[in-house]
Amino acid sequence: MERFLNVAAELLADNRFEDTGIAQISQLAESSVGTFYRLLADKDVLLFAVHERFVAQGREAIDSLLEELERPGQSLAQQIELFIQGIITFFAGHEGLLRALVRRSSADIQFRQRFHQLNAHISQTLCRIVLAKRNELGHPNPEQAADLSAHMLLASMNYFTMVGTLGVTPREVIPGELSRLICSYLEVAKN
Repeated sequence: MERFLNVAAELLADNRFEDTGIAQISQLAESSVGTFYRLLADKDVLLFAVHERFVAQGREAIDSLLEELERPGQSLAQQIELFIQGIITFFAGHEGLLRALVRRSSADIQFRQRFHQLNAHISQTLCRIVLAKRNELGHPNPEQAADLSAHMLLASMNYFTMVGTLGVTPREVIPGELSRLICSYLEVAKN
């Protein structure tokens, strides 16, 4: 099953999934057509499984990241930047797969709902990080500001996934710059 999922993810990333038949997918996965049908039934089930695996891996990565960030000794600004860096690191190398899954989710409600679940998890995690140190915030409405900050982060990530980096901002400075933007909006106290 894992080989089928890996092949499908690669085909999606290369925009070749739709044009690749089950026999070819089976061959690339070093398996048989019979095994494909026994495990998956059709390409839609395979696509659904790839998406499900990606979302599960995303949730696990975010949960692991949160455990690291909840250790004492880091300022809120450091935690925000490390969180953004962690999200970017997880998505790095998956841009092609993400673009294919986002396109599919525009036409398929199950895909869209699963992406909303992952986005909600990212959003809730950022809010949890920010509101755990609300005493470091100068914004008059911390809950609203944390929520809007999460939306700004998600919108930025979506943009970078769909379009990539444009202009003069190098990819490696994005976590720091997004962190600076969010911390300025939240009015995070400087330590």
